Amino acid sequence: MDDNQDKGLMKNQMLGIILMTVLIFIWLNYFTQRPAVGPEPGPPEAPTASAPAEPDRDTSPSASAPVSGADAASGWPGLPPVPESVLPDDEITLENDRLRLVFTRIGARLKRAEVILDKEANDVVELVPHSDKPDTESVYPLGLWFPAHEELGDRLNYRRFDASIDPSGHAVTFTLATPALAVTKSFALTDTPFLMDASVRIENRESAGRRFGLDQTPAYLFAWAPDVDSPDKTKGVGQTIVVRSENHNEYQDTRKLKAANPPRTVPGAEWLAVRGAYFIVALKHLAGDVPGAQPGSAYYKGAAGDLTAGIAVPRVEIPANAADTQAFHVYIGPSRLESLAAAWPTLDTAPRFFLSDTWAFMDKFAKFLLRLLNLFYSWIPNYGVAIILLTVLVRLAMFPLTVKSMKSMKKMQQLAPEIEKLREKYKEDQQELNKRMMEMYRERGVNPVGGCLPLFLQMPIFIALYRMLWSAYELRGAPFMLWITDLSQPDHLFHVPALTALPFVGQHLEYLNLLPVLMALAMLVSQKVLPQPGAAANPQQKTMMTIMPVFFAVVCYRVASGLNLYILVSTLLGIVQQTFTRMQKDVDVTPDKLKAPRKRQHFYKAAQERKRRIAKEAEAAARKSRATRLMGAEKEPKNAPRTDER
Repeated sequence: MDDNQDKGLMKNQMLGIILMTVLIFIWLNYFTQRPAVGPEPGPPEAPTASAPAEPDRDTSPSASAPVSGADAASGWPGLPPVPESVLPDDEITLENDRLRLVFTRIGARLKRAEVILDKEANDVVELVPHSDKPDTESVYPLGLWFPAHEELGDRLNYRRFDASIDPSGHAVTFTLATPALAVTKSFALTDTPFLMDASVRIENRESAGRRFGLDQTPAYLFAWAPDVDSPDKTKGVGQTIVVRSENHNEYQDTRKLKAANPPRTVPGAEWLAVRGAYFIVALKHLAGDVPGAQPGSAYYKGAAGDLTAGIAVPRVEIPANAADTQAFHVYIGPSRLESLAAAWPTLDTAPRFFLSDTWAFMDKFAKFLLRLLNLFYSWIPNYGVAIILLTVLVRLAMFPLTVKSMKSMKKMQQLAPEIEKLREKYKEDQQELNKRMMEMYRERGVNPVGGCLPLFLQMPIFIALYRMLWSAYELRGAPFMLWITDLSQPDHLFHVPALTALPFVGQHLEYLNLLPVLMALAMLVSQKVLPQPGAAANPQQKTMMTIMPVFFAVVCYRVASGLNLYILVSTLLGIVQQTFTRMQKDVDVTPDKLKAPRKRQHFYKAAQERKRRIAKEAEAAARKSRATRLMGAEKEPKNAPRTDER
């Protein structure tokens, strides 16, 4: 048989599988965020403070000159100099069973933020980047920056505050006072896990009012900088800025930001968050105590690794001998949905598996799958078992379609001899061959691509599971059994360090991942249980079907083990379904057993035919009625009196 003819004839049968594989390959390599490839991460380098200004080290700064105007543009009168050294008592720690926060009196800022994820405090994650510089030069979160007043800028972040610690050890108040003005920053841990309350109070001690900010420029910025650090950054999932306003979330991938870009401000924002794969830092502005105060704006500027993001407080006018206080919620913790919802309403909307609005339906579907996993986990506290139960549920939902697909494939197998005859008969006329084959499929009730339909329907499940299992906090470090200790990571059976020297593939084969290998073997068994129609007679198709499982295993070799577990279990269940279907009675596809296909008519012809049919039925009814009357008249007695005689 001509090889070119074979290649053309088999493309319809292979189209579904090839397209599915190509789509998966393109999705995993170009539309998803893969783990970073490289050496193990070491201690983070000191951050570069590009956004805030350099600290003012003059012992008698020009900003300390007396102010006679009504705004803060001329500086902060009596501002003390930057300390020459850091003292041992500059560090103050607040701690509960969920957070361990270390503040520095230099700027009253957050120096370290340790998130405690288990009762024994064995799983602790640090979210503030490490700095090798002293506190008087480092950029830390929860500082203040006055963008409308260059003379003031971020100078408060490098002055020493006085500190007053609450006896409970859960709250601290920092104060920096001058004869003219005083600023107070308070921080208090709450009973809500991973939530802290914060406030900023500016007191005007002068005899004249003071104005901070302009009409379009905020009074000051209460910000997190320069980054949110955590081990999940090595997963390759980029950080995202999330801004909630007008009941809608705006997402910005920090990797697409440039340091030279102008600041982005979202007026009237409910909250702002910086989200990684597993952890979130969020700031929410509460109502100020000044009548008519406006809600703050979300503000962010910079690039990934050197980012300033926070709440911009609108212009504030503080009368003489008065003060302005602004309150905030600060969430520092995991992206677990229940923890986010407990912090404040709508914060649990921050995690998103698909950032683009085009894929919003996929994001909802992925979250639906996550809720199902959590439901199964509440029954059996093992996410591996939950994934297996989810796989069974999906298979049961698709079982009718799968059975129909398998029957369609069996029909194709039974038609193989007749298809071979058609190929031989019309081997010189490809167009006529395709026409005859389609007529045969239609007459015998066979769908040539019916066997691929379940594969296409499982594509959304595959993609949604990939994104969900890769970055859902619930799966972080979740063990299954034996060597599978983290369902969000590839299943490393053992390490093969010698393979790292191989060019191009060394980083991929550094560990032996067993689940993708088992998955490929299961796919090969599946092909043996239900061979593809024409594969035995066509060497090209047979080779393709053999390569497909290997190629699929290569594509999925480094994805989350939870996803490979889903594919493996789904394939095994498919083998069971195939075996069950093979035990059923074969479908008869002989022409005498099938009704001729009903041809569709034009609507006008169908209407005319219906009109004629109704007319014939009416005429037949009329004839029957007349015959009945005649028969009745003949049976009537001759001597019977006529009712119409007078």
